Amino acid sequence: MQPNKLISYALPDNRQLKIALGFYEDTYLNFTELANKYGYRSEEHTVVTEDGYLLTVFRILPQCNQRQRFPVILAHGVYDSSDAWIVTGPKTGLGYILSNNCYDVWAANLRGNVYSRKHVRLDPNKDSDYWEFSFDEIGRFDLPAIIDYVLGVTEQSKTYYIGHSQGTTDFFVMGSLRPEYNNKIRLSVQLAPVAWMKNLRSVLPKIIARQTKNIKDFLYAVGFREVFAKQQLIHAVSEILCQYFPQEVCGTALALTTGYVRGSITSKNLAVVIGHLLVGVSVKTLAHFGQLIFSEKFQRFDEGKDINIKTYGTITPPLYNVSLITSPVVLVCAKNDWLSSLKDINILSSRLPNLVEKYIVPEPTWSHNNHVWGINATEYVFNRILNYFEKFNT
Repeated sequence: MQPNKLISYALPDNRQLKIALGFYEDTYLNFTELANKYGYRSEEHTVVTEDGYLLTVFRILPQCNQRQRFPVILAHGVYDSSDAWIVTGPKTGLGYILSNNCYDVWAANLRGNVYSRKHVRLDPNKDSDYWEFSFDEIGRFDLPAIIDYVLGVTEQSKTYYIGHSQGTTDFFVMGSLRPEYNNKIRLSVQLAPVAWMKNLRSVLPKIIARQTKNIKDFLYAVGFREVFAKQQLIHAVSEILCQYFPQEVCGTALALTTGYVRGSITSKNLAVVIGHLLVGVSVKTLAHFGQLIFSEKFQRFDEGKDINIKTYGTITPPLYNVSLITSPVVLVCAKNDWLSSLKDINILSSRLPNLVEKYIVPEPTWSHNNHVWGINATEYVFNRILNYFEKFNT
């Protein structure tokens, strides 16, 4: 094992200073602190995967005493964490809304992010082997471990699942490689689903995808296995800029990459949200997404001819067979999503044997992150999710 020579610029967690600088308080509160602030009972659980990763999963208990309290697992996007589901506050945070409607909420943190940066024997700051994973391992190991844990604690036979962005990719990987877990899903709702990426509208990822291998090799050579981490300078800079220029700086960055339309997420929510983003992702995960874009296929990680033969038994990596996903699936899409295009979603939906609905939000400016943080997310998405769940509760 080669040490992971992570270059970081950790800033002191000086909350009084941040208050003096005019930061929104919710920007620097963690999941438990946010839940407690708004009067929600929460718990912290640790889930151990088959390959030794220690995952933190936060639970928000139902805000009612209804007898049948079905669990809901929430899975975040690539640069995100469990905080995504509650950072906009009690009136518009999906985690809170589900709790208000008597659901037992389990907000996952997938391997490598700030809450799940632990392993039974590997040190993420020293052992590069810790970071040798992409969304393939998350789908194969993290989600099954979380599902089994949640069902064991709640004594239920099935759970609901809501994924956003990479959280949907992880689910499609699990359903393809571990199809037995379809029997444990009551219904999944996939927000901004990502599988095929051949019709990606965002230009920057396309350009980077063509240099995926070179970029990955370079970052490995200089000692980077983790990027966009909370202890790195990029997080601190983003957090500060978005407090003062949420729409001008961070809104523009989202617009250039996701299709975000300025003002469709409030300035306050944008400032708070960005403070909770960029909390750690493996270089290999980003490289895997790059391969999907470049290959125009939904396939496992391409390790190169020799390792592919050893790992998969084939020269090229196998495709994910999403036709094995027999659990009921809802796809929630947006016309202006530059990362999850309707053309690519059509490819996915045509292969899902138990597609309940492909719902396109009837708002032309709706984009990748509006599903979770948009001004009208409750009206367009969250209420609809509650209706789906109500139909499947029996």
